[in-house]
Amino acid sequence: MMWSQEVLALSRRWLLMVLRERLNLLFSVLQPAVWLVFFAGAMGGAVDARVVGTGDYIAFAVPGVIAFTVVGNGITAAMPLLFDKETGYLDKLLSMPIRRSSLIVSRFVFQVGMNSAQVLVILLVALVLGVRPASGALGVLAILVATGLLTLALTAAAMALACAVPSHGTFFAVTGFASLPLLFMSNAFVPLSAMPGWMEAVARVNPLTYAIEAIRLLVLRGWSSGVPLALGVLVVASALLLAVGAWQFARQTSERIA
Repeated sequence: MMWSQEVLALSRRWLLMVLRERLNLLFSVLQPAVWLVFFAGAMGGAVDARVVGTGDYIAFAVPGVIAFTVVGNGITAAMPLLFDKETGYLDKLLSMPIRRSSLIVSRFVFQVGMNSAQVLVILLVALVLGVRPASGALGVLAILVATGLLTLALTAAAMALACAVPSHGTFFAVTGFASLPLLFMSNAFVPLSAMPGWMEAVARVNPLTYAIEAIRLLVLRGWSSGVPLALGVLVVASALLLAVGAWQFARQTSERIA
């Protein structure tokens, strides 16, 4: 009971930090929908329908825009922890009689909620543009599950990095270098079959590929055997990254306490 109260209290802190900048919150929620309208709308006429497997490139691009959003949010999810560490506030939190796990879990809870809101906005805009998920209303819930797993994986990786690096400058340098290759070496905007062999091999070990595959199947084809397979791989990847993130956070915070 105490642990859940700690998680809720810390989650409320993250929420209050966002609500203080309401204009930033508004643009953060709406920005992915703008990407969908302009990017997918502009690219649709230049993409061969035989390559992507559908004549509706906006429907094809919806999972990629969702993944793009989660990647960006995964990076920003670690920033409060990073600045808490640099300002010394993290040491104050660690000196309190709370479990260290509540610090991490509260960030996951908040980030999954934020990402879910953005995904729903993307799906609503896609609906206005004529995209109807083939899997129906239950498919939307499955899309939120896939998004939540991907959020867990990327947030854990970003928070592990935030604990390990000496300053926010190094953090932004590493994430700025890695974020776009992570996105483009996946099936976000082109299918795996259209990639060079080496890039396809990299994409097949990228967790984004499996989240995007599950969402794309739910949007374009409905319920199929590929959905649980992709979600299963995503669960394993999320568990591994979560284990790494928890280990790194525990190691760094125990050193700070010492």
